[in-house]
Amino acid sequence: MEEVRELKEVLDKVEKKLVAAFYIYTALIYSAWLATMGGYLLMMLLAPKYIGFYWIIGITLIILVTVKVYKTYLKGEAGEGKVGYAWLIGWIIGGILFGILGDARGLASMIVVGHIGMYVSFREISMLIPVLAIVTFANPSWEFATALIILTYSLVALINLYKAFRVI
Repeated sequence: MEEVRELKEVLDKVEKKLVAAFYIYTALIYSAWLATMGGYLLMMLLAPKYIGFYWIIGITLIILVTVKVYKTYLKGEAGEGKVGYAWLIGWIIGGILFGILGDARGLASMIVVGHIGMYVSFREISMLIPVLAIVTFANPSWEFATALIILTYSLVALINLYKAFRVI
């Protein structure tokens, strides 16, 4: 009986660490986006003519971080190939909407649809916070959209870090 109790305690600790790792990985992705958006704002002030190059480099780095986090998180997940379909489809549809609308509303649409796809994939309620970017339709300026996205991404990162430390 003692061995069963010890095994249960060990498994509980491992489960808590896995849950905490998911929240930390999620916060890493949102932090990478925040750093890139902060760099974008700085580039707009210092050298706006290089924004295209900046976004190519920034998005490439974010994709690398996201792929690394995604692979690390999914190593222990069942149905590894299926989890990300809604995530990927959401971002593809969002990207198409961004291309069609082409302004701050397009960016907001991409964020909203992409995060709904992420929520469907991971069932993590904090991933729905950036859906608040839909408010951009009321004030379709780039400054408003950028500020709203930075605010909502910061909230997601903070909430996920809080959840990780609460679990540990």
